[in-house]
Amino acid sequence: MNYSQKYTLVAFLKPIQISTEFKMSDWPLHITLADVFAIELTNTITQQLTDLFARQSQIKLSVGEDAILGTTKVALIKKNGELQILHNKIIDLLELNGAEFNSPEFTREGFLPHSTIQRSGRLNIGDGVEITSVSIVDMLPGGDWQQRKVLNNFNMR
Repeated sequence: MNYSQKYTLVAFLKPIQISTEFKMSDWPLHITLADVFAIELTNTITQQLTDLFARQSQIKLSVGEDAILGTTKVALIKKNGELQILHNKIIDLLELNGAEFNSPEFTREGFLPHSTIQRSGRLNIGDGVEITSVSIVDMLPGGDWQQRKVLNNFNMR
C-alpha cells in the first residue's frame, strides 16, 4: 500500500499542545520512539494508540554518550528493557495497521533511542529523563515537508 502522509511518534521533554506547529529545523527537545512511517491514520488507530499508552507506566531513562547519526548530532538514550518493550508494542500496533517505515532497520532490535541536539537545547550525558506522554507528529502538514504539526498527545499512567 502506498501512502503519501508521514508521521512519527516522539516523547517531548516538555509539554506541548495539540496543533502546535514548528519548522523541521526547530523541533522541541524530544526522544524518538517510532521513526518516520506512512499509514492511513484513522480514528481506530488513534484510539488503539490512546489505549496502548494509557496502559503504559511512565519510563525513567538516562542519557548516555553523544553520537552522530548520519550528519545529525544526537545524545543517545540508554536503552533499557521497559523502553524496548514499549517500542516493540508501538511497532507491532503500527505494522498491524499497515504502517510502512522509512528506515525499518531502526525498528525492533535496531531501535536506537536518541534525542537530537537542537539549537534550542540538548540533553547532556548523565541527565535523567522521564517519558510521561507520547505525541504523534504530522511530518507533512498541508503537504509542507518543511513544517511539523502535533496531532495528538497520549498520556501514560
